Amino acid sequence: MMNTAWSPGWRTLWRDLRAGELRLLIVAVTLAVAALTAVGFFADRLKGGLARDARQLLGGDAVVVSDNPTPAAFVERARALGLQTATTMLFPSMARAPDAQGGASRLVALKAVAPGYPLRGTLQTAPQADAPGQPTRDVPRSGEARVDAPLLEALALKVGDPLLLGDATLRIARIIKLEPDRGSGFLSFAPRVMVNTADLPASGWCSPPAASAGASRWPATTAPWRSSPTGR
Repeated sequence: MMNTAWSPGWRTLWRDLRAGELRLLIVAVTLAVAALTAVGFFADRLKGGLARDARQLLGGDAVVVSDNPTPAAFVERARALGLQTATTMLFPSMARAPDAQGGASRLVALKAVAPGYPLRGTLQTAPQADAPGQPTRDVPRSGEARVDAPLLEALALKVGDPLLLGDATLRIARIIKLEPDRGSGFLSFAPRVMVNTADLPASGWCSPPAASAGASRWPATTAPWRSSPTGR
């Protein structure tokens, strides 16, 4: 009795399989499930990677952006809480080669950093453009600059040559290979020039006529913060 009841169903299933329509449906469902599984897996891995590397991408535990220099009260409060801070300044500028070396110029993303940068992640530099990156915790010395390799090619310069920035002349000391908090903003597309904040007063970059919007970056509650005003 049971076999008799199932027989019409099995015959219909076999007929659909032979016709190919059911096989097409099975393939479509399999592809849909595989696609949803792959997207879910990728999203989960991406979320996990961002959560793991977020502090390195910020260069600290948290970042506060400001159009003006970081208020002293903020820095004092952070120190009172036992937090570490690192101040950076980021703004566009024109870099030039000396006239004796062609005098070419290029728009660059100038970044001034203070000792302690970066609080999270690792900055990697190299002595030459084709050399592998080496981790470093040191910031550029006063009078020196670190640059992206494409800038050397654009200005026909090499490591050790002078680079004109504003009213200052700095020596190209090393090549930037990896910058943990590089970001993805407009300035990220321009070659990076990294200098010491001690060179700002004599450069004319942050004089009142040249001042522009800034960004201050700070960490969260219990670990390092980074403060990074920007000007021009």
